[in-house]
Amino acid sequence: MIYKDLFSNDLPIYESKKTGLKFYCRPNTSDIKTIMEVVEKGCYEKTYFKIEKGEHWVDLGGNIGAFTCLAISKGATVDVYEPDDIHCDLIKKNLELNGFKANIIQKAVVVDAKGKINLFIGRNGNTWRNSLLRNWGFGKKEVETISIRDVINKDHCCKMDIEGFEMPIIESLNCRFKKLVFEWSFDIDNNIERYRNANKKMEKQYEMVHWGKIKEEHTKWKKEWFPPCKTIFCY
Repeated sequence: MIYKDLFSNDLPIYESKKTGLKFYCRPNTSDIKTIMEVVEKGCYEKTYFKIEKGEHWVDLGGNIGAFTCLAISKGATVDVYEPDDIHCDLIKKNLELNGFKANIIQKAVVVDAKGKINLFIGRNGNTWRNSLLRNWGFGKKEVETISIRDVINKDHCCKMDIEGFEMPIIESLNCRFKKLVFEWSFDIDNNIERYRNANKKMEKQYEMVHWGKIKEEHTKWKKEWFPPCKTIFCY
């Protein structure tokens, strides 16, 4: 198993003073950064966009379970999709650590499911990013897939952060979740026009779409612009 040496029951535990949530964290990875962004800074919530008690959330790109645990702590139920077996183990342990339960589905959500697909492992320094689109050069593994059409439900809410594959999924959607928040990764594809077109499509499907506008004269994302992503809120 790739990087199995980094996973054990002896991992240090991070406890959030803000929420009381606890997480096992792998040293020398981006686990802490993920927790900071999702739990401490609340990157998937705004004053106009909240996780509400009684909602059912679909977490596409579960990683270590930070969003899943946050949503459950707010009274939501969760189906979490994560293709990496190591991350699924961490999600399970982090759920148990907090006394939570969620449905963990070890599959990659794609436009059209065709059995298995390569998941490229992205580990460089303290960053751990897996992608179905970009070969980071740190190995790969075959993972099971499921079609977005078998996941989407108009009564469910969705958080999507799947390292670039949200792009073809958003472009393919002809129906909607109740609420949707997703991250658009310009370091996967720097085409700003593609980003604009995708969000204009979302504006036709949702009453409200909050997305960071970029000046019309810009067509390609510049490497020096940071962070190389935008978070979009649809409801």
